[in-house]
This record gives sequence, structure tokens and C-alpha cells, in this order.
Amino acid sequence: MATFTEHLRALGVDGLAALLDRRRDLAAPPPASVRALAARAGTRASLDRALARIDTGTLAGVEAVVALPPPVRPADVSHAVGAHADVWLGVAEDWGLVWQDDDGLHAAPGLSDLLGPHPAGLGPPLAETLARRSTEALATLAAEVGCTPTELAERLADTATVEGLLAEAPIGARAVLDALTWGPPVGRTPRPGTPGAGAVGWLLRTGLLAVGDPQHVVLPAEVALALRGGRTRREPPTPPAPTVVEVDSRTVDADAAGRALETVRLVGELLELWGRAPAAVLRSGGLGARELKRVAAALEVDAGTAALLVEVAGAARLVAEDGEESPSFCPTTVADDWAGDDAAHRWVELVRAWLTAERAPWLVGSRDEAGSLRGALDSAHRRPWVPRLRAAVLGALADAGGRVDAADLHTVLAWRTPRSAPTEHAVQAVLDEAAVLGVTGAGALGGPARQLLAGWVPPDGTEPTFTPTAVLGAAAALSQTLPAPVDEVLLGGDLTGVVPGRPSDALEALLTDVAQVESRGAGLTVRFTEESLRGALDRRSAPEILDALASHARGEVPQPLRYLVTDAARRHGQVRVGSGAAYLRGDPAALAGIEQTPALRALGLRVLAPGVLISPTGPAALLEALRAAGLPAAAEDAAGTVLHARPTRHRVRHTPMPVPDPEVARRRLLRVAGDLVADTGGPAAAPVPPADGTPEPSEALAVLRAAVGAGTEVWLEVASPGGTTRRRVRPLLVEGGRVRVLDQQRAAELTVAVHRIAGAQPVDGPAGVRVDRSADGPVEDGEAWTDH
Repeated sequence: MATFTEHLRALGVDGLAALLDRRRDLAAPPPASVRALAARAGTRASLDRALARIDTGTLAGVEAVVALPPPVRPADVSHAVGAHADVWLGVAEDWGLVWQDDDGLHAAPGLSDLLGPHPAGLGPPLAETLARRSTEALATLAAEVGCTPTELAERLADTATVEGLLAEAPIGARAVLDALTWGPPVGRTPRPGTPGAGAVGWLLRTGLLAVGDPQHVVLPAEVALALRGGRTRREPPTPPAPTVVEVDSRTVDADAAGRALETVRLVGELLELWGRAPAAVLRSGGLGARELKRVAAALEVDAGTAALLVEVAGAARLVAEDGEESPSFCPTTVADDWAGDDAAHRWVELVRAWLTAERAPWLVGSRDEAGSLRGALDSAHRRPWVPRLRAAVLGALADAGGRVDAADLHTVLAWRTPRSAPTEHAVQAVLDEAAVLGVTGAGALGGPARQLLAGWVPPDGTEPTFTPTAVLGAAAALSQTLPAPVDEVLLGGDLTGVVPGRPSDALEALLTDVAQVESRGAGLTVRFTEESLRGALDRRSAPEILDALASHARGEVPQPLRYLVTDAARRHGQVRVGSGAAYLRGDPAALAGIEQTPALRALGLRVLAPGVLISPTGPAALLEALRAAGLPAAAEDAAGTVLHARPTRHRVRHTPMPVPDPEVARRRLLRVAGDLVADTGGPAAAPVPPADGTPEPSEALAVLRAAVGAGTEVWLEVASPGGTTRRRVRPLLVEGGRVRVLDQQRAAELTVAVHRIAGAQPVDGPAGVRVDRSADGPVEDGEAWTDH
């Protein structure tokens, strides 16, 4: 029989590269040899990752290879799991979970340990259970069955023999077997004198049951298979058929495009908000609930949407901690470049960041295991599985080609990845976030998102990547879907303005600065008020505002709007704020009684002279408070000149999120595969053991697992502080960080901790692996070996 290492070597460069591409963890860091690759592929962590990516049918095929008695042929697996077993076995072989040679199908080393003691609900093999019986008991049982003791295991695995024995069984015997047939195969031993005690005793005497421990009995695997008719599953695995609601693609794309634009706008507003007033970082890290409420109120969204926007902005590196002594979240230098890009590319950057972010925004506001509130942007709440979840949910939605509810998607994902199926709540959360961001529209996947997903390589122990073609294609698809930007506004005599479509970036920036937004939808409706103009008058004069409006207006600027801007500019600065601690000066009539205003009492205003007041509050806070009270205040310098101030923009230096190219990763895997084949002299070369040990102690486990599968002996070296000892043993089980072996010379079973294994070498084979632990001299058995 070929070994797993020899099978991998026979794959050649292309085959090894394909395996490394599927199981990226095997290539990080690059293995030193094919033997090292085989050892790494048989580790529990790597096998667990691989099993988490295969579907129910493939898992059923793998279980059948592990559970069926050898030799296992493809026809046996087809009979055990269903008609599509050949396809599922091909997938399992592509993932390096099984391989085939002239002796049949074999499971990868370590796989039987990972699937547990009862794969496919089957118990231990008959050979193991019969070996526990005495010679006299075996002879008696063989005589009853009508065979020799050496033929007993084969005869008890025959369906006709089992049915013949059950024909003479006492009442209740078949019911006991029926309860154990489809697993679990372990049952509690009935107490003497109870109705089931006689039936269980008869089943034990005939070999159809075996003693597991003093309190339990176990059904041997071959007997269960005989009762099952050779099947490992009660029903053949069948992919689910979700209910798909077809939605017109134009409706989907239009809805998704509208949501995408809204997301881009809201993130832009978040950057403006934190650019003016950065959000404080909690002492424990992350954004506090109070700050999140402030964001939600400013953006006029619910708390869940605010958390999503904050998380996406953080993942896109648009906001970050400023690193000050009292840290705050504020926009980064990346945000300026992002804001200067067109809407489609801005949206692609946000969605790309969301897809790859290892955080779950839907958990913000809930409590963790310690009872603490989960905050946004808290690095302590990483979830490495979240990108894979998003890839799985959106991939299933893309395959459906329409709208599918969360319950049906959950069923599909439970089939596709049964060992890592998400909860229905998590699936619904991903769908809700996708809808907010414009990834989906009308419940179905939008065209731009479909373009982006087509070039996305989700993470599998490595960084997720996107093809540049997919990134550019998604932006182009959204640009084609979006309506053309409108650069003109209809100004009304009632001090309103209407943009008949999607406003251009320049027009939206102007209207947001000088007017109040009343509604958004197919168009933008704004209203001009004195309050909305006050902030703009800090940055530009009345003629500049009117000229800017005239450049975008369809026709003349209405006279009422001209009067409003002119009058607001005339009144702007009647009350002036300067630095002292801070002072106010202005028209005595305008300031009369201001210090007695209830809303301003906290400012501590005192009258120094007619038209002059002073306050211990700083100029910026004083100016903000006066305007909130409805006073047309303005700032001035030491010479009394009104300041047209620009808003403070806080920024922290940051680098943009890179766009790794999957093609580069593929070429790297080809180089690794080529190095492995070249290092071993080609696909047909014999293994070359290392001369001075191995850098990977897991290779010793590969030797032990191979010996467990083949039932052969090894020379096992075990280290302890006093030195090493070497024994000839037959490995029985490698599981849970321990190796159970049979020392036939001492007639004892022993357990060895894996970290004490210094080397393993097949008795009848080439030199095995050895790990140098710098230990000299013999060691007493009791220090490293535990007798059973």
C-alpha cells in the first residue's frame, strides 16, 4: 500500500499546487519537504479547516472511507452513501482527505481521530471486540456459528449469519439492536433481573454485542453494517432546494444603487462629524454607547445602522485612533483620498472592507460572556470566521439567482458546510447588513456586488484577496446603474430648492453647507433659513454664497432668497466673540439682558460695559452656545475683524487598504509546489529521511498514524528530563495529545504524551524521523510511560 507521503509526491507540481490552493494553511509557511507537507496535512487543525469547507455529501463519503472495514472500494462507498459517491469522493481526494491506490481507498492520516470514536454512528470493529474474549469463549461462539475462531469476524459480518442468529434470539434482542443500529452504538448495560438483561446477555454471548466497559455495551461496526444493509447513512444525502423568488434585475440593481449611494453619503457625513469633533475612545477600547448614540442622532439612523457604518469606516481605514494621550477616533489621511474619488469607487472600497472585516457589527450593543457591553471598533471582539460567513451567505444567494429568506439560506449552508454551519440569526444579520450597504437590492444580489464577489478569494488561513478586474468591474457596473449626476437646482420663491435627480458632489456639498435637507429620494429637497446660512457665513461672504447658488441654479436666484442671504449677512456678527477668556461685544440693544437668559446662565456672562460682556467659557464653546440660543454671533480677531473660519479637520496618518492579487498568490503556490517536487527528485523519487532530525515534530505523528492504519510496529523514542528510552511498540490510537501503544514484550498498553515523543521509526522500513531534544542517558519507564 502506498503511503500518504508517496501519494502526495505522485501528484506532481500541478496537483500539489491545486492542493495548496484549496488548503492555504498548508503553504504558510512553505513546507520543507513532501514528508513535512504530509505531516502538516494530517494535523488536527489543518484537517479541521478542510472538513469545515466540504459539503454533506463529501463528508458522508469521507466518513464511509473511515468507517467501512478495509479494503474499501469506490463501489462500497457508493452503496453506503448513495449514487453520487464518485463525485463526492473526487472532491474529498482534491482536498487531500482520501486517496486511492491498488489496495482501495484510504483516509488521510489523523482523519479517523478527528471524526471521533464512532464515525457514521458505527462502533469498534469485530476484530477488536473479539480479541477481548478468552480462547474458550471464542471457541464456543465459533461452534455455535459453525466456523473456526479465525473465521468468526468474517461470518458475524455477514447479513445472513446475523439474521440466522436473530431468528433464534429471545424476546427483546432485536429491539436492542434496532436502538443501536443507526447510532450511537453504545448502550447502558441493564441491571440483572430486568426485562432487557436476558436479551443483552444473549447478544453478548453470540458476539452481536460487546462489552464496552462495566456499565456499557457496544454494537460492533460490521454487525451494524449488516443490519443497515451496508449503508452508512439512513437516507442518501440530498442537497436542499430553497424557495427562490425571482426579482427583475433592473429592480434589484436600482434598489441596490440607491442604498449604495446612501451608504456613501452617510459615511461621508460620519467623517465630517468626527473631523470636527473626534469621538473619545473608551478606557477599555472601542467606541462608547453614548458616542454611538450621538452618531446615530447626527446621521438620523438607528443604532444598528450607525454601528455598521462605524465598523465599515474603520475596516476601510477611513477612521482610526489618533494615538494621543487621551485617544479619539478621527478620520485618517486615507479619508481625504476616498472623499475625492467618485461615488462608485467609494462604494467598492466600503464593500470590500466589509467583506474582509473580522468583526460582527450586529453584535455591537450585546453583552459578552463576562457581561460587558460590546462596543463598536473594539479590537477585542475579533471574529475570524465572519469573512467566511459573508462569503458563504452571499455565495449561496448568488447561486440562487433571486430572493431567498434566511431560513432557506441557513438550510443550504448547513448542507454546504455541515461542520461549520452558521446560526440562522447570523445569516439574517449578514443579509440585513448587505441590504443596508447596497450589496443586495429587493432581497437579491445586485449586479455590482456580483461582479466583486466573482473575483473574491475568501480567507482560509491567509489574507482574503480580490482580483483588480473584479474591483474595477464592480465600480463600472455601479456607475452604469447610477443615474447621471445633476448639477443644477430649482430654486423657489418659498426659500426651497429641488434637485431633480442625483446631485453632483459639488452641488450636494454646496447645498449641505447653506441649506437644511428636508427630504431625499428620487431628488433632493432643501430649505434655506437664517440658521442654515450662519455656518456658511463663517466660511464665505454673502456675494460668494449667491454666486455659488447662481452657478448651479436653473434661471435667476429668487429675490426672497437674495434678501435672506443679504439680511443674514448683515445681521451676522452683531454679537461678536473674541478671546479673553472670551468676551462678547456688539450692539447694546442686541446684548441687553443677555446675561439673564436662562439658556445662557451656564456661560457665566458678566457685563463689563454697554455692549461688552465677558465669560470664562472659551471662544469656540461660547460661539456654539450663542448660536444654539438663536443669536447671530460671529468670531472676530484682535483687530475686530470678523473671521471667516474654516472648520477644524482632525486627521491621523494612515495607509489605504491594499488590494492583493490572487494571481500573485497562485504563482507563489506553484513555486512552492515546484520546490517540493524538485527537492524530492520528482514525482517518482523515493523519500529521503532527514539526516539530523526534522524541524517539524509533527512528522513523527504521521509515522505513528500510518502505523495505526497498517497495524505495524515502530521504534518509539520518548524523552524526559533524565534522558530517552526506546521501545518496540504497536501504535493503537493517536488522539487528544496522547498516543496509546501496545508493548507486546511487556504485554501492556501504554500511553505517551505527544510532547515527549523524540522520534518514531518503522520497524520494517527506512529510517524514520527523529526530534533531537538534547537528552542523554536512560529514563525510567514511569517518568514518560503510563501503563494501563
